[in-house]
Amino acid sequence: MAGKPKLHYFDARGRMEAIRWLLAAAGVEFEEKLIESSEDLDKLRHDGSLVFQQVPMVEIDGMKLVQTRAILNYIATKYNLYGRDMKERALIDMYTEGVADLSEMIMLLPLCPPDQKNAKLTLIRERTTNRYLPAFEKVLKSHGQDYLVGNKLSKADIHLVELLYYVEELDPSLLANFPLLKFEEKFIEKPEDLDKLKNDGSLMFQQVPMVEIDGMKLVQTRAILNYIATKYNLYGKDMKERALIDMYSEGVADLGEMIMHLPLCPPAEKDAKLTLIREKTTNRYLPAFENVLKSHGQDYLVGNKLSRADIHLVELLYYVEELDPSLLANFPLLKASSTPVAKLSSVLSGETWTHLFASPRAQ
Repeated sequence: MAGKPKLHYFDARGRMEAIRWLLAAAGVEFEEKLIESSEDLDKLRHDGSLVFQQVPMVEIDGMKLVQTRAILNYIATKYNLYGRDMKERALIDMYTEGVADLSEMIMLLPLCPPDQKNAKLTLIRERTTNRYLPAFEKVLKSHGQDYLVGNKLSKADIHLVELLYYVEELDPSLLANFPLLKFEEKFIEKPEDLDKLKNDGSLMFQQVPMVEIDGMKLVQTRAILNYIATKYNLYGKDMKERALIDMYSEGVADLGEMIMHLPLCPPAEKDAKLTLIREKTTNRYLPAFENVLKSHGQDYLVGNKLSRADIHLVELLYYVEELDPSLLANFPLLKASSTPVAKLSSVLSGETWTHLFASPRAQ
């Protein structure tokens, strides 16, 4: 079996970040060899690892690849994220280069001389709202599909989502006029907000969560999750896989529910409840998932392909880790660095990593 790709770069996002995203989205576990000193960089230069004396460099399939675009193109081709034919590839390249234009401007902003920073920021805002985001919004609107090219996830979608996070960090208001490039959360901040939803008929059973999607107002968490998983091909390829995905998802939900309700437990009962959760975590639920992964030696729970079960499991592992990191000690396959799915969660922050598996339009 080929070893994991090794990424050589500084401890920073920089030009390696898009490579991390692409590998993570492809479900590929990788190692990072951080360049921590000038001596580390000199060593790579002197041993012939860097063709053009610069990083990023990725060791993959017996090659030491440099030049960011060359690395991204290879990974996208290897993992079927580069279209079905020459025409689709041309479109993917075109959109990816548009993303790169704006990303480069944002990435270089911190290096701008202080007296030029305001002018540079004004230019970025103008290009973002008048040139680049309108172009991507128009593409999605024109064909009404969920992805930029061929109605299938490609490197263009992944790079676009990464760009949208940069834009949001810079100024969330820049996304305001581009509904197909963002998802919208409406927070219930006071009882009147909930009453309004109840009174206007939005909540069939008078409760949230509620998701407006594809002309529907869906309530009931499992119904919402099942619809999204089916829509975005995260629910297995046949009835048997779906049954397994449901079984594992319900196991996740059992433990997730216990942890989620812990803060609501009366103080006098809290220690007993916590003891029960620890026992169930280490003796029932985590051993079950560890055994599944160990039994088939694959990276995902079902069908060696990302499914909603994997996503729910990673979410559960965050809850467990917040509760007590030591509970994961005996489960090497469930630790954060052990699976491609969880690797993605370390590339992105918090729960936002799950958005990568939906299209920009879906967001």
